[in-house]
Amino acid sequence: MGYTVQEVTGDASANTALALFIASFVKDGGLRRPMDGDDCAEVWRKRFTWWWDENPSCRDDSPRGFILITSEGEIVGFSGFIPLDYEMDGEIIPALIATTFFVREAHRSAVMGLLSRQRSLGRSYHIIDGSPSPEMRTLLNKLGYEHAGERFQYYFPLTGFGGAATQLLLEQAGLSLSLPKRKELLSSFYLATSPEEIETIPTNHDSKLRRRITPEYLDWLCRVGSGERSFFGLCDAKGELMAYAVGIYKRKLGFCLCLLEDYMDFRPQEGALGQLIRMIMEDPIGSGVARDTDALALSVLGDSEEYQQKGIRRNSNLYFHLPEGIDPSSKRCLPIEGDLALI
Repeated sequence: MGYTVQEVTGDASANTALALFIASFVKDGGLRRPMDGDDCAEVWRKRFTWWWDENPSCRDDSPRGFILITSEGEIVGFSGFIPLDYEMDGEIIPALIATTFFVREAHRSAVMGLLSRQRSLGRSYHIIDGSPSPEMRTLLNKLGYEHAGERFQYYFPLTGFGGAATQLLLEQAGLSLSLPKRKELLSSFYLATSPEEIETIPTNHDSKLRRRITPEYLDWLCRVGSGERSFFGLCDAKGELMAYAVGIYKRKLGFCLCLLEDYMDFRPQEGALGQLIRMIMEDPIGSGVARDTDALALSVLGDSEEYQQKGIRRNSNLYFHLPEGIDPSSKRCLPIEGDLALI
């Protein structure tokens, strides 16, 4: 059987046939662990809108993905991308988040057609794959992708769950991090609960590859995705962002965690991220944390020089491929870099 690989083009409304294919694929049991809405074409069209139409990093020439089509015109496979801007010393490095790699069982022999197109993009784009299956992990290793390293999680209990006293016990057990000593912040410093409250965002010039943080990016990240989320930003007297975190909520067995999985410390010498976490712990409701939240959880990927204590080890499925000339050791990884927070 002959196949063709076509690029995904147009806005979300132009990809109705693709949304119908994905929903049908899930209904037929093609997805190992489906989420709510994965079998609904309208949900996928909404996700396309988030990824491509509303995404400030998605430009007219940004790759959106590839569709595998039989000689009879039937869609039997899809490999999607979510464009995002990264930067290194002020230079934009375009990136693609791999998402939704589906191929009908009867057409798996044509998988390499999709993968070869993705691989060709690696010459110009930083490609990230954040939720690969065991089979994909094996394949990504063969294709030369880098693994982001182990993920470690640290906990910061809020007032209703023991607060500072409980945190001290967790620190002693290696399950939390020592926060900077409490210091009186200027009364003009403030905690922003929306990106709109930030005046300026500094640029890092430390030769590290990381996400490009702009007001448009932060606004988009806080609006998209099906899960509840909160924004926390520590700003100085001039409204310059010192540190921020985006929290995503996870509820299980009667507990609620606010997972700080997208964050940045623009003033690490001042311990700005630690100060932000301390401010949230001392006034969770005023900081915009959901009322039933028991603790904050900070995830760290890789061997970080900043975090010597090892918290609870969690699985890390994050892989990445860099354009030629960029040292993999320069990349700063975050747990949120995969697609799960964007669906």
